[in-house]
Amino acid sequence: MGRRLTLLLASGLIALAVGVSGCRRSEAPREAAGRTRLVFKYQPLWGPPAPFHELLARFERENPGVELVTEALPNASDLAHQFFLTALEGGADDFDVLVADVVWVPEFARAGWIADLSEHFPPERLRADFFPGPVDAVVVDGRTYAVPWYLDVGVLYYRTDLVPRAPRTYEELQRFAREAMAEAPGLQGYVWQGRQYEGLSCNVYEALWGHGGEALGEGGRVLLDSEPAREALAYLRGLLESGVSPRTVTGFSEEEARRVFQEGRAVFMRNWPYAWSEAQKPDSPIRGKVGIAPLPTKSGEPGWGTLGGWQLAVNAHVSPERRRLAARLIAHLTSPEANLVLALHYARNPPRPVVYEDPRLREAEPFIANLKQMVERARPRPVTPYYNLISDVLQSEFSAAVAGLRTPEEALKRAQRQVDHLTGVRE
Repeated sequence: MGRRLTLLLASGLIALAVGVSGCRRSEAPREAAGRTRLVFKYQPLWGPPAPFHELLARFERENPGVELVTEALPNASDLAHQFFLTALEGGADDFDVLVADVVWVPEFARAGWIADLSEHFPPERLRADFFPGPVDAVVVDGRTYAVPWYLDVGVLYYRTDLVPRAPRTYEELQRFAREAMAEAPGLQGYVWQGRQYEGLSCNVYEALWGHGGEALGEGGRVLLDSEPAREALAYLRGLLESGVSPRTVTGFSEEEARRVFQEGRAVFMRNWPYAWSEAQKPDSPIRGKVGIAPLPTKSGEPGWGTLGGWQLAVNAHVSPERRRLAARLIAHLTSPEANLVLALHYARNPPRPVVYEDPRLREAEPFIANLKQMVERARPRPVTPYYNLISDVLQSEFSAAVAGLRTPEEALKRAQRQVDHLTGVRE
C-alpha cells in the first residue's frame, strides 16, 4: 500500500504540473510590450536565492528585449523526467530552456524533443572549454544537444586517522580496511551503494572502468558480457564475502552509507561530494578525520568516478527566434562566471576546468577546487538513447550478482541478451 500511495501521489504531482505547464500549446501571449518571454524549467538549487536571482537579472539587463520567467520542477529526478516525457511528447511549447540529467540527453535528442545547438555550441568548442566526460554526455552523433551546467562525480572517502593514505588499488583498499578493522573490532571496512537502484549501476561502472573495461563498444553497443565486467562484479561480490563490506550494503543507498561512515563506523566510503560538508559539521564524530581521493583501480592509476549532474537544453518545439534567445540564455548560465556563482553559493561543481583555478574559488571553497583531478576523470554511463529503458535490466542483473543470487557470468550474459534485444544493437 505504501508504494502504491507513493506512485499515486507522484502521478498526481506530475498531472498537476502538466496541467499548469505541460501538454498543451501555450495560451499566454509570448510577446508583451515588445519583449519575448522565455521560460526556464529547473530544479531547486537549495541555497540563498539572491545570487541566482542576480544571475538571471543580469541576463535581462543585457537582453532588454527578453522577459525571463523561471519555474521550479519537483526535486526528485524521476518525477522531473516523467514531467518532461509527458510534456515534450505532447508538443508543449510553453517553456524554452530545460534541465536534463546526463542520461536523458541522448533519449531526448533521438526523440526530437530538444534542439540541435551545434550552431551555437560546436562540439569542438565544448571539448576545448569543458571536461571530457560532460561533453561526451551531451554530444550525440557528433551534434551538440545540451551544455553542461554543473556536475557530480563518484569519489572515495577515507579515515585519515585509521589508514596511512588513500588506497590506490583494490588490493590496498582491502588490506588497509582489514588492518583497521583488526585494530577496532566492530568497525566496518568499506561502505557503498549496493541496493538495487541507479546508485548500484554507478558503483558497478566505476569498478568496470577500474578493471580496464569500457561502457560502449563499436556501433554503440552496450558492453556487458566482458572480462572487465566479470572482474568488476566478482570484486564487488568479494567485498561482501570477505567481510570487508558488510552484507547490509546490499540495502544501502547514498544516505545509508553516509550515516554509517559519518557515525565513525567505517574506514572507507564511496559516495558523491555532497557528503563532505556533512562529515565536517561541528557535531560530526569524524570532523577533521576525513580525506577524499579518486577511486582505486586494479592497476593503481587514479580511478574514474561516474559522472552525474545537470545540463541545459532547448525545447525543440519552440520557434527559431526563441531557440536563438534560449541558446543565449544557456551561454549566460554556463559561462565561467555563472559556474563560479553556482560553486560559491550552491556548492555545485563546475564543468569547466578554468574555474577550478580561479583564486576566488580556491579561497572560498577549497574542497571544490581540490576536486579537479576527480572531476576531469568523470565518465558518463553508457551514452545511448535507450539508457532509461535498459537501466532496470542493469540494476536487476547487477544486484543479483552482488547479492550472490547469480554468478557474474550468468548475470552479465542475461543482461547482454536483454539489452541487445531492447536496443536492437548486437555484436
